[in-house]
Amino acid sequence: MSGEESKLCEGAKKLGLELSPDQFEALESYTDQVLEFNKGYNLMKAENRDEFEVNHILDSLAACKEIDSLAQSLAASGKEVKIGDIGSGGGCPGIPLAVAFPQYSFTLVERMEKRCAFLQQVVRSLKLNNAKVLCLQADKVKPESFTIEVFRAFHPFDTKITKLLLKMLCKGGFIAAYKARSEKIMAEMESISFMVPSYKKIALTVPFLEDHERNLVVIQK
Repeated sequence: MSGEESKLCEGAKKLGLELSPDQFEALESYTDQVLEFNKGYNLMKAENRDEFEVNHILDSLAACKEIDSLAQSLAASGKEVKIGDIGSGGGCPGIPLAVAFPQYSFTLVERMEKRCAFLQQVVRSLKLNNAKVLCLQADKVKPESFTIEVFRAFHPFDTKITKLLLKMLCKGGFIAAYKARSEKIMAEMESISFMVPSYKKIALTVPFLEDHERNLVVIQK
């Protein structure tokens, strides 16, 4: 398998992830489909395979342990683990996470029909039985649909977006937002402190991007 010597494989090892050959094959196939679709639609910023697998797939997988920990805490308290990828776009972080965690249920929420068609094609081709696509604006999603919400490039935290995210989330559930610099996070969270009095900021290390600051912001409802 070509992925055995890829940055994807090496990066997964650095993250301490034990993925099967089938899981690596699924992630390689996802990469192929994004790069092909990118030619006409500029779906995600990536010039080549290495750039996509590092900047998008490994970046998505960098939070695996933290998200698994949140999911296990929900399961331990008797709650169903229902993960929503809000504003999924080209499928990150939802598709890499769904490949990594076949035991959890994922919903890819995306409003643009062309992107939804692409996501549905990926879900079918990878046989991701634990993932589905919801082609809907986030404000039309049924309240309390998810116990975990993830997103990478959906929107900065502000009053309107935070209210929307909390509306879609079950009581006791978690928002896990992929973010970059600490100063920007502090400014965003300060602006919504009256709605979100406390949060956790967890430093992430993305293989091959160690000099880029990445953080996971976790909020519990």
